[in-house]
Amino acid sequence: MSLELYALDWLLYEKRCEIALRERSPRMGFCGEPDVIGLTRSRHLVEIEVKRSVSDFKRDRFKASRVRRDLFLDKLPLYFYYLVPNELLEKVQPLTPEWAGLMRGPVDGEPQAVYVVRPAPKNRNSQRLSVKECCRLVRMVANWAMSEARGRNDSLSRFRYGHSVYPDPDYEI
Repeated sequence: MSLELYALDWLLYEKRCEIALRERSPRMGFCGEPDVIGLTRSRHLVEIEVKRSVSDFKRDRFKASRVRRDLFLDKLPLYFYYLVPNELLEKVQPLTPEWAGLMRGPVDGEPQAVYVVRPAPKNRNSQRLSVKECCRLVRMVANWAMSEARGRNDSLSRFRYGHSVYPDPDYEI
């Protein structure tokens, strides 16, 4: 399972978020495009940024949403975490900013998939999502589900009508 899916599970089952999404943002431009985002019952956001290498982690501090962070604290999530694979934890821990929490991915044989190494401090300036922003988030979920269903339906219809997933060996381009 990918780190993003582990993060989605953590948001849904540990943080009890009502909605959890990948690569979507209800507040355009302010948060950038988070890897994983969750909406709590109190309409606050929890963001998880997945980093798979030290260079990727270092480059993240130059994103516009990180550089201008102090200007938009009210639009940023209530909690912000970095999620890294277990083997990067030692290298990344001293580089983690004070406003971010740190999580590590699973190690073989562990019952839990994601562990919080350092809890994220609460962004006290974070505002709850408006009803309009929540509706936008729900619309994103509905659009995603519909596109998944259409894709699955298209794949199944190929088999129904005798098409194969492999190209015909006699077909020449």
